[in-house]
Amino acid sequence: MLTVTVTDLPEPPKVPLLGHLPALGRGMAMHRVLHDWRDVYGPTYRIRFGRTPLVVTSSPEVVQTVLRERPEAFRRAPMLARLIDEMGAPGLFDAEGEDWRRMRRIAMRGLNAGALRNSFFVITRSIERLRELWATTGGERVDVLDDLMRYTLEVSTALLAGHDLDAVRQRDGDGLPRRLPQVFEKLGRRIASPVPYWRWVRLPADRRLDATVAELRDLVKEQYVHARRRVAEGQAPVTYLEALAEASMDDAAKLSEQDVVSAVVNMIVAGEDNTAAAAAWAMHYLAIHPEAQRKVREEAEEVLGDDEFPSDPAALSRLRYAEAVVNESIRLRPTSPFLIMQAARDITIPDGANALRLEAGTLVMPLMTHASDVDDHRYPDPGAFEPDRWLSPSAPQPNDASPFLPFGGGPRFCPGRNLALVEVTMVVAMVCRHFVLEADTTTGPVGERVTFAMMPTNLGIRLHPAEHRSLDRRNAGADA
Repeated sequence: MLTVTVTDLPEPPKVPLLGHLPALGRGMAMHRVLHDWRDVYGPTYRIRFGRTPLVVTSSPEVVQTVLRERPEAFRRAPMLARLIDEMGAPGLFDAEGEDWRRMRRIAMRGLNAGALRNSFFVITRSIERLRELWATTGGERVDVLDDLMRYTLEVSTALLAGHDLDAVRQRDGDGLPRRLPQVFEKLGRRIASPVPYWRWVRLPADRRLDATVAELRDLVKEQYVHARRRVAEGQAPVTYLEALAEASMDDAAKLSEQDVVSAVVNMIVAGEDNTAAAAAWAMHYLAIHPEAQRKVREEAEEVLGDDEFPSDPAALSRLRYAEAVVNESIRLRPTSPFLIMQAARDITIPDGANALRLEAGTLVMPLMTHASDVDDHRYPDPGAFEPDRWLSPSAPQPNDASPFLPFGGGPRFCPGRNLALVEVTMVVAMVCRHFVLEADTTTGPVGERVTFAMMPTNLGIRLHPAEHRSLDRRNAGADA
């Protein structure tokens, strides 16, 4: 077996001093540049962030090893943790080592206690607000991403902090529903910036970011007071914040108020962009595939009957075609197209007939599509939108070792994965049951941009009322 080092890997042409940063920052479509280079230089190659070398890989064996060997052999790049810390929101998302293990145990307990017991009420409440909002649009073009960002923010804040932000209906002013979506966008811009100017000069956008995070922290602090009181009174935790409040009363957990507030702010911000983007991409594909719309609508009518929305996980699990639409849209448009990791120790990774040798400190960027966009063995005609591929007995599963890892893998898979899939599937079922979706490209085609998540740009959709077979049945019965 031939052992390959970083210096042996192919490298695209670069600019002196800046390396590949100019090419990666152009158009805020870094993932597309990386995929184009993959097609030219192979599944594993090297690039430079300024003077810093970085290994980019979509090799299944290498990606699986990087994810599986966390946190002992690989960790998030320190620059990302520093950026998140600078914004005042350190937590599970960027924690490493023993801090991560401690926060992970608490997070999983909190998500299990609160999200699973309380999620359907919270999500259906927000879904109904979204439906009511879209019912008033009169078939006019709707910027669905903005509305979906408000929806996911509303759900996250309610489930994690126990506060109803009412973001879907709050359309006026400059409050948190308008400003919070800018947090990850700013983080993405800082990652791609060749100079960390904000450490010396705070521009208006930086001061606005500081004020937004500070306001969210104040909100969580206020909710934490209520959470501690409820837990002290003997009430079982029903939100992530209450689970942290309970844990903070155990001296072994060593959780300060600052730890708790930062952890909740971290989860609220981390859970907003990716889920909203996934729902927006699903609506995009439904709008351009009327037959898929029809199948989701008919399935929802059959499964739900006279109910407006699924009332529990059992009903949701029967919306199999809606779930297939979600999986297929995420496969084609993964909202987290890459990670930036660092080798914590020297390691040699088998890669087919060769082995890749990485020294401690080497940056590695796994491409999280894991080549599912070109793997015609597992995904025949991989560039086509085919939800039915997920319904066959031999279909790859979203969490197996296939080239499809939208929520990561290994010990650090996304703890909010199940909640995110519920949120997006509920949107898909609701929108197809109540509306006919029509793509609006009058201002140009839909594009992409990567801030921290991969978001659609110029995604306009017209929503027209759909006929309800269950309503027709009720009216027929009344007439009789």
